[in-house]
Formats: sequence, C-alpha cells, structure tokens
Amino acid sequence: MKFSLPLCMMLTMASLVPAVALADGDVSCVSGQFSAQVDHGKPQGGSDEIAAAKKATYFVDVANPGAPTQVTLVWSLDGKEVQRQSLDVGTSPHWHTWGSRPLGNAKDIQVELLDASGGSLKTDSMSLAPTVNGTPGT
Repeated sequence: MKFSLPLCMMLTMASLVPAVALADGDVSCVSGQFSAQVDHGKPQGGSDEIAAAKKATYFVDVANPGAPTQVTLVWSLDGKEVQRQSLDVGTSPHWHTWGSRPLGNAKDIQVELLDASGGSLKTDSMSLAPTVNGTPGT
C-alpha cells in the first residue's frame, strides 16, 4: 500500500500533537501534608507541634516525568495570602520538596500548590487549636 507524502506528514504531525499538548500537564502532586518539620527527608509532627512552634512546613511528593521545573506554594493565613515560595522539582516519579512558613498567631492555614504555568495541583488547609502560654489548648 502506498501513502502519499502529504498523508504521511499529516499522520506524523497528528501523532505529535498529543505529546505537545500534554507537556505542560505532566507535573502532578502525588501527596502533600502539613508537618512541624522535615527530618531525614520525612515530614514529622502534627498540628499540636505546629501550633506550639508557630511554624508550619508543607511537604509535597511531586511526579514529574518531564524536564526539571518549579512548583509554587501559595501560603494563606486566616484567609489572606501572605507568601509564595518557588520550589525546584527534578525529573522523578516521587520528587520530595517542602516549604516552611512562620505562622504568628494565625489559626487557619491554607497552602495551594501551583505548577510552573500557575495551574492548581493541590489545595490543603488546616486549623490550629488555640494555644495557652505557647502550648496547644484543649
């Protein structure tokens, strides 16, 4: 069976379109969680430790089969955006990275993870229990 050159070119170009269209959407968030700190590459501590330290860390596991890129953590405290942190992400099915933020007296924390083009990959939030003399209350 013979194919004409234009038909072969159209088939070849059609097979390339999905690869180009997916290139920006390859990065995904496998998981994310709040912690008090990261120790030996693992998130440690929960809401009581975060409240006592008045500092939160957000740990993310990012899948990136493509070229190295960046993601952004958008931190909001008590409903107000207060910081954006850019984090490098290499090529890996499980690239671990994290950002930290002082909380002051904030009670509600929200983090949104954005890809390099600003698309949302994950949003997470937590509320802290009131503290008494620097320790979590009941």
